[in-house]
Amino acid sequence: MNEWNNLQKVLKNKQRILVIGPNGAGKSTFATMLGESLAINVFHLDKIFWKRNWEHLSEQEFEQDLDGILNSEEPYIIDGDYFSSLKKRVDRADLVIWLKIPGFICIKNIVKRRFKYMFKKRPDMAEGCNEKLSLSFLNYALKYNGRSGKPTEILLKDINENNLFIINSNKSFKKYCHLLAESKLLK
Repeated sequence: MNEWNNLQKVLKNKQRILVIGPNGAGKSTFATMLGESLAINVFHLDKIFWKRNWEHLSEQEFEQDLDGILNSEEPYIIDGDYFSSLKKRVDRADLVIWLKIPGFICIKNIVKRRFKYMFKKRPDMAEGCNEKLSLSFLNYALKYNGRSGKPTEILLKDINENNLFIINSNKSFKKYCHLLAESKLLK
């Protein structure tokens, strides 16, 4: 329960929250549950970047849409890794929640997600972007630590400890999700 008290303390008065981590860590799930608990709008970067049928925005269009959220006066939760825009998001956030879930758990989650959304769209994706599974994507997910994980760690090394919350085990992740589902947060 001490971890939970720490999360409550960290979330107090936070209005600009990022949820980051590897593919399959549970970013969208956690962000959605957190948004419901705190009554804050959630923006999924995958849903912004990907348009219908796996067409995507140009880098400029994506940056414009992202800037619209970041420059808004409204509180927000943004989930997604998209390392190319991470520094800008971190600079404007008052809290970063980093899901550092082990790679083998993420791969298991990706496979489970594929079957869960086999015949329907994920709620954090655009229309026509049905869940896919390929060896190249699994390989991409496995290489998170070298591709984004280590650079993310470097980027976050100077962030104030009150503005960074790391969930580094699947057990802790599940515990927080369970408590969020029970709507016990900040109440």
